[in-house]
Amino acid sequence: MSGTTTDPGTPAAGAPGPSIVARGRRVDAPEAADSAPERTNRRTVIVIVVAVVVLILAAVALGRGGQSRSDIPLAPNNPAPEGARAAAQILGEHGVDVTLATRTSAVLAQDAADTTLVIVGADELNSDQMTALADTQADVVLLGLGYASFEDLTWAVQVEAGGTQAARSAECDDPDAEAAGTIDTAGPGISGLSRVEICFPFEEGAGAYAVWQEAGRTWRALPNGFPASNEGLALEGNAALVLRALGQHEQLLWYVPDPNDPFTLDDDGVATAPQTFFLPDAVVYQLLMVALAVVIWRGRRLGRVVVEPLPVVVRAAETTRGRGRLYRRAGAHAHAGAALRAGTLARVGARIGLPTSANPDQVIDSLVRATGRSPDELEHLLYGPPPTDDASLVALTQALDTMESEVHRA
Repeated sequence: MSGTTTDPGTPAAGAPGPSIVARGRRVDAPEAADSAPERTNRRTVIVIVVAVVVLILAAVALGRGGQSRSDIPLAPNNPAPEGARAAAQILGEHGVDVTLATRTSAVLAQDAADTTLVIVGADELNSDQMTALADTQADVVLLGLGYASFEDLTWAVQVEAGGTQAARSAECDDPDAEAAGTIDTAGPGISGLSRVEICFPFEEGAGAYAVWQEAGRTWRALPNGFPASNEGLALEGNAALVLRALGQHEQLLWYVPDPNDPFTLDDDGVATAPQTFFLPDAVVYQLLMVALAVVIWRGRRLGRVVVEPLPVVVRAAETTRGRGRLYRRAGAHAHAGAALRAGTLARVGARIGLPTSANPDQVIDSLVRATGRSPDELEHLLYGPPPTDDASLVALTQALDTMESEVHRA
């Protein structure tokens, strides 16, 4: 035996690498160089995943062509029942180039004589916007009108009260209306000067569609936009009327006004809308993809998502009863009565085609025709004194329910 001792931490000749002593046994420590390829592989996988996600998003953006969905009624890119994407797509399949505009300045920039201009909610435009659009060269279609004045746009027609939802015959000489035969629609109606052709008449003389010539252009008006909506397009002859009225030219400019449009005219009638810088949709999509890539690159992994059941699920009926108990405890009979009346007016108004801006006289006139009741009775029921106790509140509830059922049977 030699007097030389060997340190337990010193590897013998031919040993694979450094070692440590742990709990009385030798454990070979991994070399630091072995973990470097693993980290490189993980980074490569992350880069590949990010690149794939970016490519997928780019393909989706290019496939969508920069178009986005809207939730505005009668917008050509709104797929909801109250939207009008179905009509826009059908027109596009038949060679009509549909362009969406939300600013008055954009409409004026694309104005041309061989174009159809659809204006949604023209009565909600300001005076300067109406004045500027009245001088366009395009044929005009007014789609969806309320009871506000739009005389700065045209004096030829005005909105009147109309009837309930029903199939109505053309009864006019307009070829587009005759091709449709009948349409399924409701009020409001439209009336006009002697040169205006009124089609699909209501009982009181107004009609659901009007056509006239003004300043060398053809004007059309469909005050209730339901026939052009995704929900109403397939009913009766709605599609025939809408597609013929909107498809007169290969260029269709669909104007859905932006309520924040700053368009104004100066004293000389020149537009003074401020110039606003807009990024193209393709650039916006690219910026969003870059932002997503940065988030994936720098984001921390927080671990698995922990699912925690909710402590309690409250049914809608229980919340309604709870609110009713609060009203009763506070003695808020008048507040509860006002809520019942407002809910009833909202439901029956939608049924008979009344706009939300209708005044009490218009509401009562329409309900007189729908229910056969007297105006005084309806005025007292809907706009009379508020209930003061439980008995009067219950009586009001029953009377409103009875009146609403009469509207549904009409």
